[in-house]
Amino acid sequence: MSRWLKEPLLHFLVLGALVFFAYELLSEKGRADNEIFISKGQQQNLLNTFQRTWQRLPTAVEYQGLLKDYIRQEIAYREGQGLGLDQDDIVIRRRLRQKMEMLAEDVAGLVPPTAPELQAFLDENPGRFMVEPRLTLQQVYFSLDRRGEAAEDDALEALHLLHSEGGAANPMELGDPLPLPAYLPDAAESEVERLFGLQFLEGVREAEADSWTGPVSSGFGLHLVHVSDRIPARMPELDEVRDEVQRELMSQRRRESVDGLYDKLAENYVIDIEPLTDPAAAGQEGQ
Repeated sequence: MSRWLKEPLLHFLVLGALVFFAYELLSEKGRADNEIFISKGQQQNLLNTFQRTWQRLPTAVEYQGLLKDYIRQEIAYREGQGLGLDQDDIVIRRRLRQKMEMLAEDVAGLVPPTAPELQAFLDENPGRFMVEPRLTLQQVYFSLDRRGEAAEDDALEALHLLHSEGGAANPMELGDPLPLPAYLPDAAESEVERLFGLQFLEGVREAEADSWTGPVSSGFGLHLVHVSDRIPARMPELDEVRDEVQRELMSQRRRESVDGLYDKLAENYVIDIEPLTDPAAAGQEGQ
């Protein structure tokens, strides 16, 4: 079965059927028909929708109400078309477009990507899946609000103490309290930025490894920083990001399927865009 799903001929037939459906759906002529046929699939869809909403199947009375509502909706739709009420109605146009695009996306989702396809997509888009750098660091905070102009001198004095006494000096006894971690083990750079801000992260990136450095500025004040470990950014193995890669690839395939459908349908039309009297209405030229 999976072999047939991968056949290009099947994809062509499905896309052709979809184009035919879309053409019929978008046709302004439509077809006059006084028969309303409710298939088993349509009825099952009514049941599924009700069950998803209410977490149970409908009673017999509720089911008859669903059918009655569906029939009224179909009658209203056909009568509205007959009266031309659908013409230039932006809501109806959007609904038809959404339905057509959903069908195109369903076509793209018929065949899940293979492992080689996932690996190729990962190799072609390294920036999307790169594992960001990680840091292990300790920081001592000096408050500008509390210390004022003396904050930098106090930080430098503490830095000298940490260097001269080495492990004998206790960093926890220096600086000021801050409701943020004094120690961050194996933290992603994005986590460091979220906690302390971009200015702090940029200072940490320049800090000498395995040594107390500073002061480093942040939105809170000044910090002495000790970076004990750095893990550079790297490309992950496929197994680490398989689900994410598959989501991205399937999303791209759905977009390409919709674009391909519109390109195919556009061949049936002559697109004529009337020039605006005032070009400024569409934005200044050159922007």
